[in-house]
Amino acid sequence: MLTSLAYLLAPERLGTVVLYRLNEDFAEAWSQLPRYRDNDTSKPIRPAYAGLATALSAVTSQPIVIMPDVDVPPDDDRAVPTVLATTKPIAPRLLTRAVRSWEQLIHGGTDANTLSPLLAQSEMDKPKLGSFIRDASSGRPRAPQWFYKVAAWNFAAAVAREPLHLPAGTANAGRRIEWLMDTRGSLLAWDHVLEGKTERPARTGYAMHKLDFRVITLPGEPRIGIHVLPTFSRLATHWAGTRTAFVERGKNNTVLRLPVGHRRTGEGWEPYARNFAAQVVAACNLEAIQLGTNENLAKVSGSVRALVPGPTEHPLGKGTGTRFNLYLANHVKRAASRLKAEQLVYERTDVEVVRHRKGPVAREDLDHALSGTGQDQVRILALYDDEYTRERMITALTPYLEEPEQAEEWGDNTDHRLTHRMCVQLRRLPALTSPTPVDWDRELFFLAPLTHSMLTGVWVETIWNPKKRTPRRGQQADAYDPKQDLRRHFHRRGAVSQFIAQRPRPKPSKPEDDDGISQDPEVSTDLTTVAGNVDAEPQVGEEASKPKPKPKRPRLDYPAINGLRDLMFRLGAVDGRLAEGVALDCPTILVGLHLRQQRVSAKFGSADKTQMVEVLTALHTDPDPHKPWRLEMYSRRDHAWVSLPQGEASFGAGSIGVDQHARHKEGAALVREHIKAALRILPGQTPLVIFVDTEACRTIWPGLQHAQLDEATLPTEGLDGSGRSVAVVSINTSYGEVPTPVDRADARGRRDPARPQAPDDWLHARTTSTGVTSWYFAQKSRSYDGFGQTAINGSTYTRFTIPEDLRGTLLRKDWHSFTATQITVPQPGEHDAKDLAALAAALCHQSLAWDARTRHPVPLHVAGAVDRNHPEYRGSSFETATDQSGEDAS
Repeated sequence: MLTSLAYLLAPERLGTVVLYRLNEDFAEAWSQLPRYRDNDTSKPIRPAYAGLATALSAVTSQPIVIMPDVDVPPDDDRAVPTVLATTKPIAPRLLTRAVRSWEQLIHGGTDANTLSPLLAQSEMDKPKLGSFIRDASSGRPRAPQWFYKVAAWNFAAAVAREPLHLPAGTANAGRRIEWLMDTRGSLLAWDHVLEGKTERPARTGYAMHKLDFRVITLPGEPRIGIHVLPTFSRLATHWAGTRTAFVERGKNNTVLRLPVGHRRTGEGWEPYARNFAAQVVAACNLEAIQLGTNENLAKVSGSVRALVPGPTEHPLGKGTGTRFNLYLANHVKRAASRLKAEQLVYERTDVEVVRHRKGPVAREDLDHALSGTGQDQVRILALYDDEYTRERMITALTPYLEEPEQAEEWGDNTDHRLTHRMCVQLRRLPALTSPTPVDWDRELFFLAPLTHSMLTGVWVETIWNPKKRTPRRGQQADAYDPKQDLRRHFHRRGAVSQFIAQRPRPKPSKPEDDDGISQDPEVSTDLTTVAGNVDAEPQVGEEASKPKPKPKRPRLDYPAINGLRDLMFRLGAVDGRLAEGVALDCPTILVGLHLRQQRVSAKFGSADKTQMVEVLTALHTDPDPHKPWRLEMYSRRDHAWVSLPQGEASFGAGSIGVDQHARHKEGAALVREHIKAALRILPGQTPLVIFVDTEACRTIWPGLQHAQLDEATLPTEGLDGSGRSVAVVSINTSYGEVPTPVDRADARGRRDPARPQAPDDWLHARTTSTGVTSWYFAQKSRSYDGFGQTAINGSTYTRFTIPEDLRGTLLRKDWHSFTATQITVPQPGEHDAKDLAALAAALCHQSLAWDARTRHPVPLHVAGAVDRNHPEYRGSSFETATDQSGEDAS
């Protein structure tokens, strides 16, 4: 049995809400508001409902939301507000004054006063929150969008009433964590800030625990779920780049959560609360909001704190750890007991997944694995500049030689035979290490004849290191990263690619220190971990006093090995590992349907339009072991299914997305037609199993939504009449929606009852009162499962109970939690739904180019990998520069 951090509540236990119903006159007045800017350097924008809600929250110190009273998010950004929802009534005079002053600021000082009189006339009500749920008995509950926010606030308030007790550690007294609720409904361990330090460079950092709450629905479940999301939120010690601030007001144990902007002053830049929150508070004659200076922020002990903006180096790691999650899960269960909340658990099924093979494709299997590409010959083109990189490439390729000594005779610019079907060519290209942009058309002139003669995968050296961006002597601070440009050129020439980062040649080991471990620090760390459990039993007699010699171990270059392995996968090599792990009794086509919406922004930063990224892959399977499995990809340019490397090259050669395709309305209809056209041309009557990403696809095919599960459009639309069996398997890996695994509660042999047991290799399931079954495939990360004690320490300690001698080291580490994949089968076709869930789990567990588990089944994982390898992935397009805007990192 697997427990989780999600809890189920009956509708009558959700509490009440304070509603102000806004009439049509208010809606019309809102639509007439002008564009505005809240500082002299920002771009004018339309007023958002969240802007007024933020200002009112700052005035009242309580959560407030203004949203349309509809079940699904509106397609039109101009949709008018119809409901103001909050937790307590607002004094009428305060509400009128706050809204009037906010509108005056929107108008640039003109006292138009159109909103506040209409809001004063609005009807205020305090109904039970559960009364807004419809169709719960059918297992498809629906409610207005604002409902989910208010339900989360009410549950958070119930949890905050009791402190979280953390038992004492080996060198630490127990802790009682008191929570403060912010105006977005999160709980903050405000008085329990942790400090971390580093020596090189000398830095001090701070972080606090934060709990977010998200209301979720579950397949076929009549009750509402609340998912608790703990984070270890790192705090900024200066205002530069910050986007979110917390201001403790000492009122109702509530902390203001404010969006932060930055404006130019005579001496530089200063932070300010966006949406005129500080000005509205001042107009209401309340205690002023002052964000303060960098010096005040660095003290942390004051009333203002800010989140670190985006991913960055910090003296403290991320993650709360699995032990804290277990304490938290039990605490929430107790704190919410008066609500009769039921912890969500999943029961173990009789399906166990097995990984039959690990490591790269074996030499004796390589030709058969590549035969599915339809190419007689395949080449690896190894481009390098540094001689040591050449040696690393050859070392990784040597296992594919019949006689390893043959590699000693390899010269450049000539094909060398590895197997009957595969060869390799090495070529030195000094431009690869250029610190400035290069004319790649000139440098890659030699590539066209090679790619025309046979299928080619390019293995490329790069000096770019995203973790180390310090400038070299004579170079600019941001060195040139050629990968995006190179991928574009390779794709346009019909080739796929993989990169290998340059590294210095390791120093030779000293004889007195020679223990057989690699002197390369990146390699030796992994090897030490792998070999850390060597038997150390003392010998009997005289040998007991002598140190036991350590066995010599080979030097393994994992980056080179894994890079070559990934290139093989991109070339379409599929060996027998998938067939051994998957039980299929007839030929079947397994389709991966990957969608992602990418913003295309102008240079000023706001999103002008979006493009829909659409990648379809197909894994052709056959129970006959003599017939190779093969990977194909749909080429929109050719309107045909081609081999995976051809499809990736075709996809990467053009723009990443499709204009006018979108998640809603006419754009969604265009996506459906495109996908239908692609699926219809899959050959013959071979049964199809379509794996879809739930979060990305459910607005396009509403039948994937829990509220319309199997009652609305699915990706099989238009295919059912073809006579072939078509099944749909919905895969959800969303961090906020899929309940976080906490503990394998039925595990035996526990030495420490407070240490959570990691998920195993069994598939779990849950069947609701309406008879709908969903499956749950939980996993621990590879970092948690190995590589020393870096992440698993989160199961031994909480961040408050680390022994003093380990405190400095362990606080700097990231602590991993367990994750899960939720599997639903809205349309089983001619298959049993449980068999399809087992198939999905097996295709996650036995991946092609990775020895650990992937979160998506192979066809869907491959489609996502192709998207991520596009030169424009989350970056600038060929025509338009994209301004990246990150989120606060926790």
